[in-house]
Amino acid sequence: MLGFLDIRTLSLMVGLNSVVMAGIMTYISTTRLTYPGFHYWTFSFVFSGLGMVLTSLRHIAPDWISIVAANLCIIAFPALLAIGLIKFLDRPCRFWLPFMVLAVALVGFIYFTYWQPNVSVRVVVISLAMGLLLAYSLYLLLRNARSQLGFNNILLNTVLAFLSFWAVVRASITPLLEGHISDFLSAGTLQEFSFVFYSLGCFLIMGGLITLNVQRMESELASADQEIKNMSSLIPICAACKKIRDDKGYWEAVENYIQRTTNKDLTHSICPECTKKLYPEINLEDE
Repeated sequence: MLGFLDIRTLSLMVGLNSVVMAGIMTYISTTRLTYPGFHYWTFSFVFSGLGMVLTSLRHIAPDWISIVAANLCIIAFPALLAIGLIKFLDRPCRFWLPFMVLAVALVGFIYFTYWQPNVSVRVVVISLAMGLLLAYSLYLLLRNARSQLGFNNILLNTVLAFLSFWAVVRASITPLLEGHISDFLSAGTLQEFSFVFYSLGCFLIMGGLITLNVQRMESELASADQEIKNMSSLIPICAACKKIRDDKGYWEAVENYIQRTTNKDLTHSICPECTKKLYPEINLEDE
């Protein structure tokens, strides 16, 4: 069933867009302050672009390149996204889920390409794998971003939620609406919309990741600024003579410092305790 867009052209355009996004992420990582995990996000767009370009080579390149390797690269996108978030959020090493999903998907691609060729099942496999990994990334953000970093990223959360939901929808209704697909390049409108959603999602995810990096930078700058303010509110005073050190490093008497900083004149008096020590003959209770 032919749709209103050409899947080969779509996959090529989406791949080139992902390569451009990878270039933007590379530029930011080399010219700006970035945190652990940002490089994984950059490589995720590289694999996304490579996978889509290889998909456009269907019937031109061998199946192990245009199907198996292409789909594996596409799934590497959300896998590296999740690993980058684990690094960024400084969570314990829990890389087993992304790697397990990649391994199971690889077995599925090989099996349903060579032993039991079935395009519809391959669509289900890649959709479920992507949905699971995107949902895992969303889980990492919702559970740790606020508690660990003190902020949320609504854009990234929303995009991940929508893409993971759409992946599940695609896996569920592809066998129902399109039945047995003889050739992926001739698949219907559902697959074409999936490519469009994927391209827009990648663009928004890139924006969300860059914003997440900036949010952490701003949070740390605010904390450092508050710490500097707290330190500047401390007044160094000599433990022996009680002189105070000013901002220029000079030591001066307490009276002079207070008079200079508050513009108030001081008058001398004597407290009851010192009166007892210096003038024991004076009975303060009688007074």
